[in-house]
Amino acid sequence: HCVNLLCVVFQSRRSWIEDTFCKRECGKFIPKGLSFASIPLTPRCCCGRLVGEHTLLETGPSMSSWPGPGTGQQEEWSVECHTQTSATDAYGTIDFQDSAGRNCHAKYVRVAVDAKAEALLQLMRSEWQMERPKLLLTVHGGTENFPLPLKVRQAFSKGLITAAQSTGAWILTDGINTGVSRYVGEAVKKYGTHDLRKRNAVGVTPWGVIDNHSDLIGRDVSVVLRPYQPLGNPLSKRVCLNGLHSHFLLVDDGTLGKHGCQLGLRRKLERHIQLQKIHPRLNQGVPVVCVVVEGGPDIVSMVLEYVSSVPPMPVFVFEGSGRAADLLAFLHKQTAIDRCGALTWENHPILAHFYLYKTQITIFDSESEDQQEADCAILTATLKGTKTSPGEQLSTALAWDRADIAKKHILVYGQHWQVGSLEQAMLDALVMDRVGFVKLLIDNGMTMNRFLTVSRLEELYNTQQGPTDNFLHLLVEDVKQTHIPKGYRVSLIDVGQVIEYLIGGAYRSTYTRKHFRAHYNLLYAHCKTGRDSSGPLNKKRRCSNWLAASLLSPLSLQERSIALRDLKVAQQQSSELGDSPLFVYNFNDLFVWAVLQRRQQMALFLWQHGEEAMARATVACKLYRAMAYEFQQSNMDDTTAEQLKTYSMDFGQLAVDVLDRAFRQNERMAMKLLTSEMEAWSHFTCLQMAVSSRLRPFVSHSCTQMLLTDLWTGRLNMRKNSWFKIILSILMPPAILLLEFKSQAEMSHVPQSQEALQFGWDTGRPEAAQEGGHTVVKDGQDAEKGSAWWENCPVPEADTITPVITQCYFWTRRLYDFYTAPVVKFWFHTMSYLAFLMLFSYTVLVKMEDRPSTQEWLVIAYIISTAVEKTREVFMSVPRKPSQKLKVWFGEYWNVTDFLAIVLFLVGLGLRWDSGSYRTAGRITYCLDIIFWYVRVLDLLAVNQHAGAYLTMITKMTSNMFYIVVMMAIVLLSFGVSRKAILSPDEALSWSLLRDVVNQPYWMMFGEVYAGEIDSDTPCVPGAFLTPFLQAVYLFFQYIIMVNILIAFFNNIYFDMKSISNKLWKYNRYRYIMTYQEKPWLPPPLIILSHMTLCVTAIYRKHRGLSEQERDSCGLKLYLGQEDLKRLHEFEERCLMSYFHEKNQDVLCSQINRVRATAERAEEMGVVMGEVSDRVHFIQDTLQVLDSQLGQLQDLSALAVDTLTLLSASDSLQQEEARLGHCRPITPSRHHVPHSWTLPHGGGGSVDIMPCHTPRAYRSTPPSLLWGHTSRSQRPSLEWHTGVWGAGDHGGQGTGECCVRTPVSPCGPAGPALSAAGPRKSTWDGPWRSHLPFLHVLNRNKLCWLGLFLKNVAMLVEIDCFCFGCIQKHAIASLIPIFPVVSWSLAVGEEVSVYSLEEVEVAGPESSISSWSSQGLSAVLQPLSSEGCLDGGLRRATLVLCTWAERDVLRVGCVYVVKAIQPDVVRTWQRVFHSDTPLQLCLREIQQQRAAQKLMHVFNQVKPENMPHSPRFLDMSLLHWHSDGQWLTIERNMTGDFRKYNNNTGEEIAPCCGMEETLLAFSHWTYQYSCRELLVLDLQGVGSELTDPSVIRAEDKSDDMVFGPSNLGDAAIHSFVIKHTCNSCCENLGLAGERKDPFRPPLL
Repeated sequence: HCVNLLCVVFQSRRSWIEDTFCKRECGKFIPKGLSFASIPLTPRCCCGRLVGEHTLLETGPSMSSWPGPGTGQQEEWSVECHTQTSATDAYGTIDFQDSAGRNCHAKYVRVAVDAKAEALLQLMRSEWQMERPKLLLTVHGGTENFPLPLKVRQAFSKGLITAAQSTGAWILTDGINTGVSRYVGEAVKKYGTHDLRKRNAVGVTPWGVIDNHSDLIGRDVSVVLRPYQPLGNPLSKRVCLNGLHSHFLLVDDGTLGKHGCQLGLRRKLERHIQLQKIHPRLNQGVPVVCVVVEGGPDIVSMVLEYVSSVPPMPVFVFEGSGRAADLLAFLHKQTAIDRCGALTWENHPILAHFYLYKTQITIFDSESEDQQEADCAILTATLKGTKTSPGEQLSTALAWDRADIAKKHILVYGQHWQVGSLEQAMLDALVMDRVGFVKLLIDNGMTMNRFLTVSRLEELYNTQQGPTDNFLHLLVEDVKQTHIPKGYRVSLIDVGQVIEYLIGGAYRSTYTRKHFRAHYNLLYAHCKTGRDSSGPLNKKRRCSNWLAASLLSPLSLQERSIALRDLKVAQQQSSELGDSPLFVYNFNDLFVWAVLQRRQQMALFLWQHGEEAMARATVACKLYRAMAYEFQQSNMDDTTAEQLKTYSMDFGQLAVDVLDRAFRQNERMAMKLLTSEMEAWSHFTCLQMAVSSRLRPFVSHSCTQMLLTDLWTGRLNMRKNSWFKIILSILMPPAILLLEFKSQAEMSHVPQSQEALQFGWDTGRPEAAQEGGHTVVKDGQDAEKGSAWWENCPVPEADTITPVITQCYFWTRRLYDFYTAPVVKFWFHTMSYLAFLMLFSYTVLVKMEDRPSTQEWLVIAYIISTAVEKTREVFMSVPRKPSQKLKVWFGEYWNVTDFLAIVLFLVGLGLRWDSGSYRTAGRITYCLDIIFWYVRVLDLLAVNQHAGAYLTMITKMTSNMFYIVVMMAIVLLSFGVSRKAILSPDEALSWSLLRDVVNQPYWMMFGEVYAGEIDSDTPCVPGAFLTPFLQAVYLFFQYIIMVNILIAFFNNIYFDMKSISNKLWKYNRYRYIMTYQEKPWLPPPLIILSHMTLCVTAIYRKHRGLSEQERDSCGLKLYLGQEDLKRLHEFEERCLMSYFHEKNQDVLCSQINRVRATAERAEEMGVVMGEVSDRVHFIQDTLQVLDSQLGQLQDLSALAVDTLTLLSASDSLQQEEARLGHCRPITPSRHHVPHSWTLPHGGGGSVDIMPCHTPRAYRSTPPSLLWGHTSRSQRPSLEWHTGVWGAGDHGGQGTGECCVRTPVSPCGPAGPALSAAGPRKSTWDGPWRSHLPFLHVLNRNKLCWLGLFLKNVAMLVEIDCFCFGCIQKHAIASLIPIFPVVSWSLAVGEEVSVYSLEEVEVAGPESSISSWSSQGLSAVLQPLSSEGCLDGGLRRATLVLCTWAERDVLRVGCVYVVKAIQPDVVRTWQRVFHSDTPLQLCLREIQQQRAAQKLMHVFNQVKPENMPHSPRFLDMSLLHWHSDGQWLTIERNMTGDFRKYNNNTGEEIAPCCGMEETLLAFSHWTYQYSCRELLVLDLQGVGSELTDPSVIRAEDKSDDMVFGPSNLGDAAIHSFVIKHTCNSCCENLGLAGERKDPFRPPLL
């Protein structure tokens, strides 16, 4: 049935979602592209899908239907025209499976792009059970991954989540696992909560860009969770959902792989949420604030749209996050500085628009020291950006429960408030349980005397906010004993009756007293008739009606006169009477309201304000305890009952703490706090309320026990052998005069009974003024409470008082003080009771005569006088109604036993007067009745500290053994009935039958097994053989199990009660003392004399007309005057302040607080250390750049010296040429040629100008350098133009000319570009054979050489990335040719082409492959070495230096490693790749490293935080060497200790550090992640930088090689499985022990 009901619920929910929300799918194939030539072989639709992926197309369109080159314009694809809607098929709960250590679930639904915002909000509030948003934080920023500075990241994460959690806000993001959404997810993970209903991070994500979105499709309601793997294909361009969001709205516009369709729906949802109420009691809408982090150009336009909307939405920008955020921060600062206004921006409309709304934008600078916390800054910007009134801002902050914001920015000095706005705010704060705001309003001048009225208090009681659960209405029903209708408005009178019902006893609430009822009825009648016409006739009629009702009500004459006077005053007042305060103790009324509404925090706050804090704590303890009992009796929530008990214990502990603080400061004042009369609490005392609450720690406190001891001994001052002195004084009354008594000053803190006050200690006493003791006053008068019997008599003059009278008065007071002391009463009554027991025992033991004997008459008199005393106790009890009096009296256990004993004795007394058999029955009744009187002695023993503890244990055991005894009785009856039925089949019905059933089984429990009956020789009845077996089973269960359980139960009770027996005895001690305090001092039967005295006193007081207040004042209380009461309240307030101060100091000094403070300081120090580390890295980078630039300057200086030397030499040659012109020509000879002029390729006697390096025949400078603005297809090959001098032998001299032209092209963005051209195209065909033509060229063009040199120097200075190490710098400087022909071009080396690997989508959006760029980029590389130390088994490597690169394809000045496949490897694979074998092998090597690189990227994302190392593979590119046409690979050179961690056969090293364990765990992870299809081995590199991996593919065939020649296939995988040893990183990844049974995530 439950399963069917659950299915029905799911079905109804599914039907509503499917009926409301739709999805969109493309229904017409429109190919992407405008020209036929651009249509690929696998065309895609404009929606992003292939032909076969259009499920709504019955047959795919043919090629002929596509538009050709000459056809008209292609149809434009649109969502409205080319997509169709259908019921959504994706909704439910996502189970993110991205990590074994985290379990994240999220609600989701797929909706169309044109979904209604109302339906979305209903889904989120009703179906998803999201809490009402009080703030909407919409986060915008970059969608791609971007680095965020540490301080900005910390401020953003902590500020966003703190603002959301403290206000109950919703967070809207894109929901993807990249960009700013990923930072939001990390913030939720670090600072958020695990509760799905309180996370409220909603992702609005395009359906078409989600990777593996097919896993989310399904309509099966039986599937509760849908697993989703957020780690998709690393080569795919689509994104995954962020698993730390709580809800997802997947927006579907029919496209695939296109972003941006969600923005319109998201904006529409934001506007609709903005129109919702922030709280049911408030009229303000939900504030919306846009949070900007990084972002692109679209963010700027979005910000302008937000701030210009109506109503405006504030924008909060995190400065320092990059791009758009920093641009907005810069513009905001510029507009803040600009004083000319928008006129200065008239040429820039966007900037002018930005200037107009600059107040709506807030810039948060996390680097600023004066900046407040990010969450406060966000909320402050929200309040200021909405441009609302202060009252509305206060309401908004109230809904957020952010009192700190209101204190700092709203409730400030000089703020103007409308009349009644703060009162309404206080009412809202109380209703919404905002303790901080109540405190804030009170601190800002809000007085409860002005605020609290009858109407507002009733509104508070009838509010539906908070955890009420209609419990108050249930209590009202219990009080009224009737069902109240729905919507019943609880009145204060109902509340008063509930309070009396919960506290019980004689407590009377202020709301139920007659004077309050009169005022309340008058107020209610005035408010009710205030809406009628106000004519004189109506007023007179209302007055007469109320007067008639008052006269008919049961009020006294005095109360009627008061009511008439109040009516006249009310007729003179205005309509303000409806809100006039009727409460004297305002905080008490609010405190009781908070307790009845179960608002513990509010009650604790209100408890700190007002007077009588200790009394209010005991009242709250009693109310909570009674409410918990009602919850249990009503079979309601047990959790709530336990919570109420906890609340009761909290307030009980507060009362004990305050009492302890007061006792340590002043013992006597603390005792006065216990027994002073509390007018606001039904004239109870604090001690009475604590006893009523059963607050044992309070009653057992040392202060209370000292007071009880003073009450117990009275004015007797006895320390040792008190019982002996008292008994002796009772037996010998003259010994009383020898006893020591306390003075009045010593008894000032002890309350006195009415009889003691009537006796009059101070009246007519000469020692009263001398002692200067306590003076009892009442209502500001200097008189004792109650009239003494001589108060109305004339006081004798001082000279008439004789010593005899004084001495008589002294003796009389001594006798009165002695016999009225409770301890004396106890011993007097005990002695009398023992004498009574002796007489009663004698009466029942001897023969009963026809007429009662003297002893029996004494017993009769004692019991009858005791019955009269019990009757007096009932009628003199405090409760008003007789039923309540009897209920309170019978609530005491010993009163019940006394009642039974008295009734049984009276029955026996009536029967004994008969002369027949009834006399015997009367005597037997006497014999049974004496049992009760003997048991009554136990109550007398309870006064003793040791015997009382044992008595408490016995009582506890007796009360708790009921259920075990019932179980034992069931076992006994089951055996007894069966045994009797078997043994006595012919038994007739009789009373003895019932006795025989239980007789023998009962005694068997105590060891009597009746063995003789088992082995008797008498004939057995049929079935008698079963009784021994049944008896054995019965004894086993009853004697072995049940009896031992009972013994163990008693043993447990004994030890539990023994630990608290002292506290229990101290608690029960109050009852004993109060019992004898109220008893007359004469014991029965002489107590009848005391009863006569009390009757006379009662008649006198009745004739005197005692008021209600005076009757309430009866009891053992301490009556204080106004001044004394004021001093007592001030003392209590000081104690309370001292208590909270000490408590706060304890909290501050606690170890937990110290640890927390240390953690916060450590976190701050971590941030500072991070900043210092960043600065150190920056300084290091700057020093490296400076070192590089110094090296460049050193190289340039050396080059300048060489150039100047050559220029000087050219001048000398010019002079030599002029000299030779006048002489005959000399036959050239190579021996006459200087060494420095000889070309490097000269003949045999030439000297090499660069002994360190033998240059090769390098080609000329790359065309892109000389032809900077020429397209790649039109770049001609540049060659050096020269003539041939002296063909043949060296002695020939030609007539040719070497011409160098150096036209300068226009400067491009990167600097000047050089160009060289000439009308002739010739090449070098030999070494230069003469130096004269070249000298002629130098002579004519030395100015041109100097200009070129200066231009190259300027170009080198601008290259800031031309950085070398110290060793490489000098080596390269030695390689730069000094010869003038090539010295003008520093980019020397071999020209190459570099091809990069790019990713493109093929065969569907869910798969993408890597393809090579169609055109390579040029670069110039200079070989640095030709050594074979870098060669490996498959490849040989060479270090090269990049001297120039096109479009930064390589970094100029960096050293790279160029790798070529070994010739024997190429020959081996030529049988597979018949053509371009090196190219095919290089391509697969690069693809292999790219696949390993992507896997490492995914690995770094999913690894846990306790694995700090993040290794990575180097980027590898394809290289074409133009000089010899070779295909090579190139990657950046690594410097450091090169290590190898495992090889492609599965062998691995023993790890010795965390990095090595991480790398070995990475190999294991790739094997599990790819479902045992791929394995990355041969990990090697320097530190965290790796290169040359081997990707092993299972069942790889040689003719289908994917990942290079190093793939050993299944053999390598099998070897790895055997040889790999899992380490701690494998365990952190959840891989330990998983090699044989791996999990199955989606394939790559």
